[in-house]
Amino acid sequence: MQFADRRRLTPEEKAAEQEARRKRRRRRRVIGWSMIAAGCLVLLAGGWVAFRAYQAYTNLDAAATRVQDLQEQLGGDGAGVDSLDEAAARQTISDLQADAAAARSAVSDPLYRMATGLPLVGANLDAVGTVSNTVNSLAQDVMPPLLDVATTLRPENLAPKDGVIPLAPIQQISPTLQNADAAIDQALVDVGGIDRSALAQPVADAVTKLGDKLVQAADLTDPAARIARLAPAMLGADGPRTWLVVFQNPAEPRATGGIFGSFALIRADQGKIEILDQGASSRSIGWFQQPIAELTATEKGLFGDLPGQFPQDVNLTPDYERAAQLYTDMYMARTGTSVDGVLALDPVVLSYALKGAPAIEVGNGVTLDSGDLVEALLSRAYAQFDENDQAARDEFLAAATGKIFSTVMSGGVNSRAVIEGLRQGVREHRVLIQSNNVGEQADLSNTDLTGQLDGLGATRPTVGVFLNDATAAKLGYYLQPKVVVTDGDCRTDGRRLLDVSVTLTSDAPSTATPLPGYVLGDSELGAQHGVLTDVLVTAPLGGGIVSATRDGGDTAYSRGEIDGHETGSAPIQLLPGETKTVVFQVLSPVGSPATDVAPRLVTSPLVSPWTTEVGAYRVCRAEG
Repeated sequence: MQFADRRRLTPEEKAAEQEARRKRRRRRRVIGWSMIAAGCLVLLAGGWVAFRAYQAYTNLDAAATRVQDLQEQLGGDGAGVDSLDEAAARQTISDLQADAAAARSAVSDPLYRMATGLPLVGANLDAVGTVSNTVNSLAQDVMPPLLDVATTLRPENLAPKDGVIPLAPIQQISPTLQNADAAIDQALVDVGGIDRSALAQPVADAVTKLGDKLVQAADLTDPAARIARLAPAMLGADGPRTWLVVFQNPAEPRATGGIFGSFALIRADQGKIEILDQGASSRSIGWFQQPIAELTATEKGLFGDLPGQFPQDVNLTPDYERAAQLYTDMYMARTGTSVDGVLALDPVVLSYALKGAPAIEVGNGVTLDSGDLVEALLSRAYAQFDENDQAARDEFLAAATGKIFSTVMSGGVNSRAVIEGLRQGVREHRVLIQSNNVGEQADLSNTDLTGQLDGLGATRPTVGVFLNDATAAKLGYYLQPKVVVTDGDCRTDGRRLLDVSVTLTSDAPSTATPLPGYVLGDSELGAQHGVLTDVLVTAPLGGGIVSATRDGGDTAYSRGEIDGHETGSAPIQLLPGETKTVVFQVLSPVGSPATDVAPRLVTSPLVSPWTTEVGAYRVCRAEG
């Protein structure tokens, strides 16, 4: 009966209820359309962000092409900056700036920046933004002044003339190089801070590629900036400097190249170079009964007392700074003259500097040019003089190298050949510098000029392979060297085994062609035109020496440590025409798993260039 008692709605109440229903339906429609509209806005925003990302990508890709073009215009094809088309390079930089600015504009969009906070895609968008901003910063602020540096670095502006090395161009470009190097360092920090593990593979690859390019750029700007700020003072801009210039003789190999043979004492004042003294290490300095300085246990273990007693043996160690200090001590002990440091060159780099120059008369009726200088100084000179007249031969070699050095300094040679020759010599470690100024030496340490195992490029594991003649012979002139570095198994501690295979071939003539006794050395092996050479191998920092084999069988070897690198030394004995191989098994350091590493290889610069094969290896993962 309760249903019968329900009160009927009045017309007014029915109308109110109908209106309420209409409002509810209208509200649902508004919410529905609002959701559709919001969805459309999200889709549009997503599409806009995707479009902006695409813009950034295409402009970055175009910028990469511009950079490649610019590298070629700046001499990347080996032509050098003297062939630079400045107008074309400036146009390329202008195009690069436009591409980089467009990429930066795309990632600066407010919606794009908001999207970097989204899950999944945000990290990728943020990485593209960092890359775009980095490339734009370098294009706008670094590239134009670096082009100005390149035009200043033309050989005719830097080559010596009338005994003077021009300092003004170096001083002019130094601030620009310092700023460029700082900018690239900051770019390395910014790009290095990107977490690549959260990125899609194409984005991660792009970040890695840019990082690699920045490392290559830093390998150029860092040493260039250091040299630009050091060279003027070292050449006497702030007061006269006195330097020993030693000429290494790779016919008798040493770890840094060859024995310290002849030398010249030079004075540098406002870039003007004057030769004060010349001589030969063996006669002008000679033997010391007791080591000139206290040797380390490793030095004694590997080399005995020789580095402290004989000026020709100071560089049995590959540590050029140590060798130069010992040589300086010996020179000062004999002459009472203090020096500011030691510069090492060899006949090969002198031959580079003489390319295109007329022949030079060096005494005794001998004229030399680039093509025959090395053979004349490292081979023919020993047959030219009576083997019992060492003094005459030493005087000739000292006078010849001094004459060549003076000719280069006078400007009587091709300026491009001088600059390019020095650059090639630096790359081949044929030009080495040691300064007794602690600050200068520290600044030089990250360049290729100090011969340090962990100098330029030391972000990669460094393997060193060096040769030391063991018989005082000059048969290194006939050596053909080869080194192959291959990867082996992983160890449980995360270090990988590497095989460092060193192969030497002797092209020395047979006994049917007599050679002077001075060339054959002081061992019975010399009578057979044989050579005995110690092969010195240094493992990377954090690695180690495991074992050594010679021609497939175990061999005894000496062990030690040089500059923190575990070191092994094993002899190879060769007769004319023979080829022999010694293999050192070394350990790589622990690295970041799942990355590929190409070891850096450093070798003694010899008469003949090394044949090298160095493969990349995958970093191991530690167990446990």
